[in-house]
Amino acid sequence: MTSNVRAVLFDLDGTLLDSLPAFLAITRRACRELGWPQPGAGYMREVMTLGRSPIEALLGPVDNAEERRAQLTEVSMRLWKPVFQQEARLFHDALPVLQRLFDQGFRLGVVTDSNHFVVKCLTGARGCPPLEVIVTRDEAPARKPSPTGIELALRHMGVEPHAAAYVGDNPIDIQAASSAGVRAFGITTGASRREDLLPHSPHAVVDSLTELHGHLPAWTQPVRGANPAPAILSGELVSGLGQAGGFLAVDWVRDAIEAMLGGPFYPGTVNLDCGAPGAQIAVRHRHDNRLRRFELPARDGFCPALLHAVQLSHGLSSTPALLLWPQVPGYPDEKLELICRIPLREGWALAEGAMLELRYLNTQEPWP
Repeated sequence: MTSNVRAVLFDLDGTLLDSLPAFLAITRRACRELGWPQPGAGYMREVMTLGRSPIEALLGPVDNAEERRAQLTEVSMRLWKPVFQQEARLFHDALPVLQRLFDQGFRLGVVTDSNHFVVKCLTGARGCPPLEVIVTRDEAPARKPSPTGIELALRHMGVEPHAAAYVGDNPIDIQAASSAGVRAFGITTGASRREDLLPHSPHAVVDSLTELHGHLPAWTQPVRGANPAPAILSGELVSGLGQAGGFLAVDWVRDAIEAMLGGPFYPGTVNLDCGAPGAQIAVRHRHDNRLRRFELPARDGFCPALLHAVQLSHGLSSTPALLLWPQVPGYPDEKLELICRIPLREGWALAEGAMLELRYLNTQEPWP
Protein backbone atom coordinates (compact mmCIF):
# COMPACT_ATOMS: atom_id res chain seq x y z
CA MET A 1 0.00 0.00 0.00
CA THR A 2 2.57 2.60 1.05
CA SER A 3 4.75 1.87 -1.98
CA ASN A 4 2.31 3.97 -4.05
CA VAL A 5 2.68 7.26 -2.15
CA ARG A 6 2.89 10.06 -4.70
CA ALA A 7 1.42 13.14 -3.00
CA VAL A 8 2.64 15.16 -0.03
CA LEU A 9 0.38 17.75 1.58
CA PHE A 10 1.66 20.35 4.02
CA ASP A 11 0.30 22.49 6.79
CA LEU A 12 1.51 26.10 6.47
CA ASP A 13 1.96 27.98 9.77
CA GLY A 14 4.76 26.44 11.81
CA THR A 15 5.48 23.87 9.08
CA LEU A 16 6.54 25.72 5.91
CA LEU A 17 6.14 29.22 7.28
CA ASP A 18 7.89 30.44 10.43
CA SER A 19 4.93 32.56 11.51
CA LEU A 20 4.90 32.04 15.26
CA PRO A 21 7.14 35.09 15.85
CA ALA A 22 4.60 37.11 13.88
CA PHE A 23 1.63 35.87 15.91
CA LEU A 24 3.51 36.49 19.14
CA ALA A 25 4.49 40.01 18.01
CA ILE A 26 0.86 40.78 17.12
CA THR A 27 -0.32 39.66 20.56
CA ARG A 28 2.41 41.61 22.34
CA ARG A 29 1.60 44.82 20.49
CA ALA A 30 -2.10 44.34 21.13
CA CYS A 31 -1.42 43.83 24.84
CA ARG A 32 0.66 47.00 24.97
CA GLU A 33 -2.21 48.98 23.45
CA LEU A 34 -4.65 47.46 25.92
CA GLY A 35 -2.35 47.92 28.90
CA TRP A 36 -2.23 44.18 29.59
CA PRO A 37 0.72 42.05 30.69
CA GLN A 38 3.00 40.83 27.91
CA PRO A 39 2.72 37.15 26.90
CA GLY A 40 5.72 34.99 27.74
CA ALA A 41 7.73 32.77 25.43
CA GLY A 42 5.48 29.76 26.10
CA TYR A 43 2.26 31.60 25.24
CA MET A 44 1.98 30.27 21.68
CA ARG A 45 2.34 26.64 22.80
CA GLU A 46 -0.28 27.11 25.50
CA VAL A 47 -2.80 28.53 23.03
CA MET A 48 -2.00 26.72 19.78
CA THR A 49 -0.99 23.29 21.08
CA LEU A 50 -2.54 22.89 24.49
CA GLY A 51 -5.76 24.70 23.59
CA ARG A 52 -5.75 27.13 26.48
CA SER A 53 -7.92 30.24 26.16
CA PRO A 54 -5.82 33.26 25.05
CA ILE A 55 -7.37 35.39 27.79
CA GLU A 56 -6.66 32.80 30.49
CA ALA A 57 -3.11 32.37 29.20
CA LEU A 58 -2.57 36.15 29.37
CA LEU A 59 -4.57 37.22 32.41
CA GLY A 60 -5.53 34.09 34.31
CA PRO A 61 -9.15 33.55 35.44
CA VAL A 62 -11.19 36.76 34.96
CA ASP A 63 -14.91 37.44 35.24
CA ASN A 64 -15.20 39.35 31.95
CA ALA A 65 -13.28 36.89 29.78
CA GLU A 66 -15.61 37.22 26.79
CA GLU A 67 -15.40 41.01 26.83
CA ARG A 68 -11.60 40.81 27.07
CA ARG A 69 -11.48 38.30 24.22
CA ALA A 70 -13.46 40.68 21.99
CA GLN A 71 -11.04 43.51 22.85
CA LEU A 72 -8.00 41.39 22.03
CA THR A 73 -9.54 40.23 18.77
CA GLU A 74 -10.40 43.76 17.64
CA VAL A 75 -6.92 45.15 18.25
CA SER A 76 -5.16 42.07 16.86
CA MET A 77 -7.17 42.13 13.62
CA ARG A 78 -6.17 45.74 13.07
CA LEU A 79 -2.51 44.95 13.60
CA TRP A 80 -2.09 41.53 12.07
CA LYS A 81 -1.53 42.15 8.34
CA PRO A 82 1.32 44.69 8.56
CA VAL A 83 2.96 42.89 11.48
CA PHE A 84 2.59 39.50 9.80
CA GLN A 85 4.16 40.78 6.59
CA GLN A 86 7.07 42.16 8.58
CA GLU A 87 7.70 39.19 10.86
CA ALA A 88 6.70 35.98 9.05
CA ARG A 89 9.33 34.14 6.99
CA LEU A 90 9.54 30.82 5.19
CA PHE A 91 11.73 28.31 6.96
CA HIS A 92 15.18 28.23 5.36
CA ASP A 93 14.67 24.73 3.96
CA ALA A 94 11.03 25.09 2.85
CA LEU A 95 11.62 25.99 -0.80
CA PRO A 96 14.57 23.60 -1.33
CA VAL A 97 12.59 20.69 0.13
CA LEU A 98 9.49 21.48 -1.94
CA GLN A 99 11.58 21.83 -5.09
CA ARG A 100 13.37 18.55 -4.46
CA LEU A 101 10.08 16.72 -3.94
CA PHE A 102 8.64 18.34 -7.06
CA ASP A 103 11.69 17.35 -9.11
CA GLN A 104 11.33 13.78 -7.87
CA GLY A 105 7.79 13.63 -9.23
CA PHE A 106 5.82 14.06 -6.00
CA ARG A 107 2.52 15.91 -6.26
CA LEU A 108 2.39 18.77 -3.76
CA GLY A 109 -0.33 20.68 -1.97
CA VAL A 110 -1.15 22.77 1.09
CA VAL A 111 -4.04 22.31 3.52
CA THR A 112 -4.14 25.09 6.09
CA ASP A 113 -6.53 26.75 8.50
CA SER A 114 -5.02 30.10 7.44
CA ASN A 115 -6.27 32.25 4.57
CA HIS A 116 -4.99 33.15 1.11
CA PHE A 117 -3.17 36.26 2.39
CA VAL A 118 -0.92 33.94 4.42
CA VAL A 119 -0.67 31.43 1.56
CA LYS A 120 0.85 34.15 -0.64
CA CYS A 121 3.89 34.21 1.67
CA LEU A 122 4.65 30.83 0.10
CA THR A 123 3.22 31.00 -3.42
CA GLY A 124 4.54 34.52 -3.96
CA ALA A 125 8.08 33.54 -3.02
CA ARG A 126 10.54 33.34 -5.87
CA GLY A 127 11.41 29.70 -6.51
CA CYS A 128 8.21 28.19 -5.12
CA PRO A 129 7.47 25.10 -7.23
CA PRO A 130 3.96 24.45 -8.56
CA LEU A 131 1.49 23.34 -5.88
CA GLU A 132 -1.32 21.30 -7.33
CA VAL A 133 -3.90 22.16 -4.71
CA ILE A 134 -4.33 24.71 -1.92
CA VAL A 135 -7.15 24.35 0.60
CA THR A 136 -7.57 27.15 3.13
CA ARG A 137 -10.22 27.80 5.76
CA ASP A 138 -12.17 29.54 2.99
CA GLU A 139 -12.57 26.28 1.05
CA ALA A 140 -12.56 23.56 3.71
CA PRO A 141 -15.95 22.56 5.15
CA ALA A 142 -14.46 22.56 8.67
CA ARG A 143 -11.15 23.31 10.36
CA LYS A 144 -8.72 20.74 11.68
CA PRO A 145 -8.84 18.31 13.44
CA SER A 146 -11.66 17.68 10.96
CA PRO A 147 -10.22 15.70 8.01
CA THR A 148 -12.45 17.49 5.49
CA GLY A 149 -9.75 19.86 4.22
CA ILE A 150 -7.36 17.00 3.49
CA GLU A 151 -10.17 14.95 1.97
CA LEU A 152 -11.09 17.86 -0.30
CA ALA A 153 -7.47 18.16 -1.46
CA LEU A 154 -7.29 14.43 -2.21
CA ARG A 155 -10.51 14.53 -4.22
CA HIS A 156 -9.21 17.45 -6.26
CA MET A 157 -5.98 15.58 -6.99
CA GLY A 158 -7.67 12.26 -7.63
CA VAL A 159 -5.39 10.61 -5.05
CA GLU A 160 -6.39 7.80 -2.71
CA PRO A 161 -5.58 8.36 0.99
CA HIS A 162 -3.04 5.53 1.12
CA ALA A 163 -1.06 7.31 -1.62
CA ALA A 164 -0.62 10.55 0.33
CA ALA A 165 1.14 12.02 3.36
CA TYR A 166 0.46 15.12 5.44
CA VAL A 167 3.05 17.14 7.37
CA GLY A 168 2.06 19.42 10.23
CA ASP A 169 3.36 20.91 13.46
CA ASN A 170 0.29 20.51 15.66
CA PRO A 171 -1.55 17.57 17.22
CA ILE A 172 -4.66 18.58 15.29
CA ASP A 173 -2.68 18.12 12.05
CA ILE A 174 -1.88 14.54 12.98
CA GLN A 175 -5.47 13.91 14.05
CA ALA A 176 -6.83 15.30 10.76
CA ALA A 177 -4.37 13.26 8.69
CA SER A 178 -5.12 10.06 10.58
CA SER A 179 -8.88 10.60 10.22
CA ALA A 180 -8.40 11.15 6.49
CA GLY A 181 -6.43 7.91 6.19
CA VAL A 182 -3.14 9.48 5.06
CA ARG A 183 0.32 9.08 6.59
CA ALA A 184 0.85 11.74 9.25
CA PHE A 185 4.19 13.40 9.93
CA GLY A 186 4.71 15.68 12.90
CA ILE A 187 7.33 18.42 12.81
CA THR A 188 8.72 20.36 15.78
CA THR A 189 9.35 23.66 14.00
CA GLY A 190 6.08 25.18 15.24
CA ALA A 191 4.52 25.62 18.65
CA SER A 192 4.44 21.93 19.56
CA ARG A 193 7.16 19.84 21.14
CA ARG A 194 7.96 16.25 20.33
CA GLU A 195 6.15 15.13 23.49
CA ASP A 196 3.02 16.95 22.29
CA LEU A 197 3.02 15.13 18.95
CA LEU A 198 4.06 11.58 19.77
CA PRO A 199 0.93 10.63 21.78
CA HIS A 200 -1.11 11.04 18.57
CA SER A 201 0.78 8.23 16.81
CA PRO A 202 2.26 9.95 13.76
CA HIS A 203 4.24 7.90 11.25
CA ALA A 204 7.27 9.90 12.38
CA VAL A 205 8.22 13.16 14.07
CA VAL A 206 10.97 15.21 12.42
CA ASP A 207 12.81 18.30 13.58
CA SER A 208 13.17 19.90 10.14
CA LEU A 209 11.67 19.64 6.68
CA THR A 210 14.97 18.33 5.36
CA GLU A 211 14.53 15.17 7.45
CA LEU A 212 11.49 14.19 5.37
CA HIS A 213 13.78 12.86 2.65
CA GLY A 214 14.92 10.16 5.02
CA HIS A 215 11.36 8.85 5.31
CA LEU A 216 9.64 9.36 1.97
CA PRO A 217 11.95 7.16 -0.17
CA ALA A 218 11.12 4.26 2.14
CA TRP A 219 7.62 4.16 0.73
CA THR A 220 8.02 5.18 -2.91
CA GLN A 221 10.50 5.41 -5.73
CA PRO A 222 9.70 8.72 -7.41
CA VAL A 223 11.00 9.38 -10.88
CA ARG A 224 12.99 12.53 -11.51
CA GLY A 225 11.58 14.65 -14.29
CA ALA A 226 8.24 12.82 -14.39
CA ASN A 227 5.41 14.55 -16.19
CA PRO A 228 3.03 16.39 -13.90
CA ALA A 229 -0.23 14.84 -12.84
CA PRO A 230 -3.14 16.33 -14.78
CA ALA A 231 -4.08 19.77 -13.48
CA ILE A 232 -7.81 20.31 -13.74
CA LEU A 233 -9.66 23.61 -13.38
CA SER A 234 -13.34 24.36 -13.55
CA GLY A 235 -14.94 27.68 -14.28
CA GLU A 236 -18.27 29.37 -14.85
CA LEU A 237 -19.11 30.63 -18.32
CA VAL A 238 -19.30 34.43 -18.30
CA SER A 239 -19.62 37.13 -20.93
CA GLY A 240 -16.43 38.80 -22.11
CA LEU A 241 -15.86 42.34 -23.31
CA GLY A 242 -15.51 41.33 -26.95
CA GLN A 243 -11.98 42.72 -27.17
CA ALA A 244 -10.25 39.44 -28.05
CA GLY A 245 -11.92 39.20 -31.46
CA GLY A 246 -9.95 42.13 -32.85
CA PHE A 247 -6.65 40.71 -31.58
CA LEU A 248 -7.36 37.26 -32.99
CA ALA A 249 -8.27 38.73 -36.38
CA VAL A 250 -4.78 40.22 -36.88
CA ASP A 251 -3.11 38.27 -39.69
CA TRP A 252 0.08 37.28 -37.88
CA VAL A 253 -1.84 36.40 -34.70
CA ARG A 254 -4.32 34.26 -36.63
CA ASP A 255 -1.54 32.44 -38.48
CA ALA A 256 0.39 31.75 -35.28
CA ILE A 257 -2.64 30.41 -33.41
CA GLU A 258 -3.74 28.25 -36.32
CA ALA A 259 -0.27 26.69 -36.26
CA MET A 260 -0.56 26.08 -32.50
CA LEU A 261 -4.09 24.68 -32.66
CA GLY A 262 -3.56 22.70 -35.84
CA GLY A 263 -6.20 24.46 -37.93
CA PRO A 264 -8.80 27.23 -38.09
CA PHE A 265 -10.42 28.48 -34.92
CA TYR A 266 -13.49 30.47 -33.90
CA PRO A 267 -12.51 34.19 -33.88
CA GLY A 268 -13.38 34.93 -30.29
CA THR A 269 -12.74 33.56 -26.82
CA VAL A 270 -14.69 31.54 -24.30
CA ASN A 271 -14.51 33.30 -20.94
CA LEU A 272 -14.57 31.37 -17.67
CA ASP A 273 -14.45 32.64 -14.10
CA CYS A 274 -12.53 30.05 -12.05
CA GLY A 275 -12.61 31.88 -8.69
CA ALA A 276 -9.75 32.30 -6.24
CA PRO A 277 -8.78 28.59 -5.82
CA GLY A 278 -8.68 28.05 -9.59
CA ALA A 279 -6.69 31.26 -10.05
CA GLN A 280 -4.04 29.95 -7.68
CA ILE A 281 -3.67 26.80 -9.79
CA ALA A 282 -3.55 28.75 -13.06
CA VAL A 283 -0.82 31.04 -11.73
CA ARG A 284 1.28 28.12 -10.49
CA HIS A 285 1.10 26.36 -13.86
CA ARG A 286 1.94 29.28 -16.11
CA HIS A 287 5.66 28.59 -16.12
CA ASP A 288 5.74 24.82 -15.64
CA ASN A 289 7.95 23.71 -18.53
CA ARG A 290 6.54 20.16 -18.39
CA LEU A 291 3.23 21.43 -19.75
CA ARG A 292 2.64 22.03 -23.45
CA ARG A 293 2.70 25.77 -23.99
CA PHE A 294 3.27 28.37 -26.69
CA GLU A 295 4.31 32.02 -26.72
CA LEU A 296 3.26 35.00 -28.79
CA PRO A 297 5.89 37.77 -28.70
CA ALA A 298 5.00 41.44 -28.31
CA ARG A 299 4.41 42.96 -31.74
CA ASP A 300 2.64 45.89 -33.38
CA GLY A 301 1.70 47.40 -30.04
CA PHE A 302 0.23 44.16 -28.67
CA CYS A 303 1.52 42.71 -25.39
CA PRO A 304 3.14 39.25 -25.31
CA ALA A 305 0.91 36.30 -24.55
CA LEU A 306 1.35 32.80 -23.17
CA LEU A 307 -0.92 29.97 -24.35
CA HIS A 308 -1.36 26.51 -22.83
CA ALA A 309 -2.73 23.46 -24.61
CA VAL A 310 -5.78 22.19 -22.73
CA GLN A 311 -8.70 19.83 -23.14
CA LEU A 312 -11.96 21.69 -22.52
CA SER A 313 -15.06 19.71 -21.60
CA HIS A 314 -18.69 20.02 -20.58
CA GLY A 315 -20.57 16.85 -19.75
CA LEU A 316 -19.72 14.31 -22.46
CA SER A 317 -18.48 16.94 -24.93
CA SER A 318 -14.80 17.88 -25.18
CA THR A 319 -12.51 19.79 -27.52
CA PRO A 320 -8.87 20.87 -27.65
CA ALA A 321 -8.38 24.53 -26.80
CA LEU A 322 -5.74 27.11 -26.00
CA LEU A 323 -5.77 28.90 -22.66
CA LEU A 324 -4.68 32.48 -23.36
CA TRP A 325 -2.84 34.63 -20.82
CA PRO A 326 -2.09 38.17 -22.03
CA GLN A 327 1.06 39.16 -20.14
CA VAL A 328 -0.13 42.59 -19.15
CA PRO A 329 -0.01 44.05 -15.61
CA GLY A 330 -3.29 43.78 -13.75
CA TYR A 331 -4.78 41.03 -15.87
CA PRO A 332 -7.11 39.13 -13.47
CA ASP A 333 -5.82 35.69 -12.48
CA GLU A 334 -9.32 34.23 -12.10
CA LYS A 335 -10.28 35.08 -15.69
CA LEU A 336 -9.66 32.27 -18.17
CA GLU A 337 -9.81 33.06 -21.89
CA LEU A 338 -9.94 30.07 -24.21
CA ILE A 339 -9.54 29.83 -27.96
CA CYS A 340 -11.47 26.95 -29.54
CA ARG A 341 -12.05 25.50 -32.98
CA ILE A 342 -15.82 25.81 -32.67
CA PRO A 343 -18.28 28.38 -31.24
CA LEU A 344 -18.92 26.62 -27.94
CA ARG A 345 -21.97 28.57 -26.81
CA GLU A 346 -23.87 27.60 -29.94
CA GLY A 347 -22.20 24.25 -30.62
CA TRP A 348 -22.72 22.94 -27.09
CA ALA A 349 -25.88 24.97 -26.37
CA LEU A 350 -24.31 26.58 -23.31
CA ALA A 351 -26.14 29.10 -21.16
CA GLU A 352 -24.51 31.82 -19.10
CA GLY A 353 -23.22 30.32 -15.87
CA ALA A 354 -22.59 26.86 -17.30
CA MET A 355 -19.69 25.04 -15.65
CA LEU A 356 -16.84 23.87 -17.87
CA GLU A 357 -13.71 21.92 -17.01
CA LEU A 358 -10.27 22.23 -18.53
CA ARG A 359 -7.26 19.96 -18.18
CA TYR A 360 -3.71 21.04 -18.93
CA LEU A 361 -1.81 18.78 -21.32
CA ASN A 362 1.83 17.90 -20.79
CA THR A 363 4.48 17.69 -23.48
CA GLN A 364 4.16 13.92 -23.82
CA GLU A 365 0.45 13.91 -24.60
CA PRO A 366 -0.94 13.99 -28.16
CA TRP A 367 -1.80 17.43 -29.46
CA PRO A 368 -3.36 18.50 -32.76
